Amino acid sequence: MLEILDEKNFDSHIKDGLKLVMFGSDICQYCVKEQPVLEELAQNNINIGKIDAYKAPSLAQKFGITSFPTFILFKFGDIVTQFSGFRNKSELLDLVLKYI
Repeated sequence: MLEILDEKNFDSHIKDGLKLVMFGSDICQYCVKEQPVLEELAQNNINIGKIDAYKAPSLAQKFGITSFPTFILFKFGDIVTQFSGFRNKSELLDLVLKYI
């Protein structure tokens, strides 16, 4: 499932299970390129959240987001890993499966 996140629904999204969240922007070319990868993973029951950092600046600031795309993998609300830059499907899947 690919869910668009903001300040209102972020905490409830990450509190249960393993969730991959991408911070990005619609004007970021790499973020736009990442979109079909995220959609494909979401169709395979990977829980993914997407945040437009310009529309949710308090969340971007809270997690120290300085470049796009930045991914944070949460497990029951706690950060297990954080990384930046475009990733293909297999790289993202390998990272998520490592923490299951």
